[in-house]
Amino acid sequence: MNNKSFTYQSITELSKLLKNKIISPVELTNHFLSKLENEGSDYNAVAHINRSSAITQAKEAEASIMKKKYLGRLHGIPFAAKDLLSTNDGSPTSWGAKPFVENVYNVESTVISNLKNSGAILCAKTSMVEFAGGMGYQQPDASAFGPGINPWNKSHWSGGSSSGSGSAVSAGLIPFAIGSETWGSILSPAANCGVTGLRPTFGVVSRYGSMVLSWTLDKIGPLAMSAKDTNIIIKHMMGKDEKDEYSINNNFNSTLKIPSDIKIGIPKNLNKNMQNEVTKNFESTMKILQSKYQIIEIDLPNIPISAATRTILSSEVSSAFENVFDKNIQSKLNAKETHYSVLATNTVLAKDYIKSLRIQNATNKEMNNLFKNIDVIISPVKPTTASKIDENFRWASRKDFNEEHPTTLIGAIGNLIGLPAISIPNGFDQKGLPTSFQIMSNKHKDDLIIKLAEFIQDNTDWHNLHPN
Repeated sequence: MNNKSFTYQSITELSKLLKNKIISPVELTNHFLSKLENEGSDYNAVAHINRSSAITQAKEAEASIMKKKYLGRLHGIPFAAKDLLSTNDGSPTSWGAKPFVENVYNVESTVISNLKNSGAILCAKTSMVEFAGGMGYQQPDASAFGPGINPWNKSHWSGGSSSGSGSAVSAGLIPFAIGSETWGSILSPAANCGVTGLRPTFGVVSRYGSMVLSWTLDKIGPLAMSAKDTNIIIKHMMGKDEKDEYSINNNFNSTLKIPSDIKIGIPKNLNKNMQNEVTKNFESTMKILQSKYQIIEIDLPNIPISAATRTILSSEVSSAFENVFDKNIQSKLNAKETHYSVLATNTVLAKDYIKSLRIQNATNKEMNNLFKNIDVIISPVKPTTASKIDENFRWASRKDFNEEHPTTLIGAIGNLIGLPAISIPNGFDQKGLPTSFQIMSNKHKDDLIIKLAEFIQDNTDWHNLHPN
């Protein structure tokens, strides 16, 4: 079989080839290791490759499959993980920061253990924004590995902070990658790079062995080629873990049937100050949904949700990185601007943090009430496509668009109270950059949003289009 045909194959397709012994895990792993080694630098996507460890895993998978001890659809499938997830194979875990590029932690993160126990093969660590953006940054090059490059248009950014995970999947360097999100870091790279990204319900995927940015906001999820692939991946990532005090069980149903009477909420004023192609492509997506489901216009909570999210994040970052601040490591980072999280150690007051926690609780109550009348909320992920690689992305995205645009507010709500969301590509702009939209639901409805995403992808072909 031609090795080129492995690239961009779905997990379902690859797993059939592996199970039926048409290809071997070693053959498949070698293919993607070569892609990562030869093309990873084209996108600044790779932090570290451990070829010997990956081949060892592949040989073990091959031996098991030959003995008819097939573990399921991830058995023999290569993957990559964001470089804030520690491993016990001798690979460094840099957190995207130059001072830590040689740091090795002899601990394996739970999510990587879960995937490897399902037969998946860890091939590489993907690049990321330094400290997952925890120090504050405005430029795409705030990383030890350079700015994440968008495979659709190399003059544009792949997004952050899971930059390498988005680029690697989009460029076909790996079938799937793991990212993390505290506020936008899975959905944004997925949207920029035209892949499918899932932010799961807070707590259903253990963070043990992961860099802490915010104890109450951090989440770990997959970026893949399709919603069907995320459906396969996420159930192997989930599970209560005593090593993570916030870890919880989830009654995830990968074979859920979408109820025929579900109601879809769309925020008011959604089209205001949005890039034309983003609006046009979202309207096309809504026509597909309107043909089968009821659409309801909704009001989002009118409380300072973004400010509360920012306050909680800044406060918890200042605690999580206290030792880093003490060593003045921030002066050695790539980001050229002032690191505003350092300022939070002395400027965010306890009363402001407490107020923000109360806003978090109020937001939770308001969203629970809203979800009594609807099942999901749908909107574009962002009002614009990816910014240029040499552009201050915060200014690029906000010079024409208000920070409290409904898309931004939805992102703040979802991350503040831990709601699941999935990003799906739905077209392109005039520069050839992907546009995307998100489906968000109440907690523990991860299966519903995935199945809705599958429905849309069954009726469109955007997820099957890839960069040249």
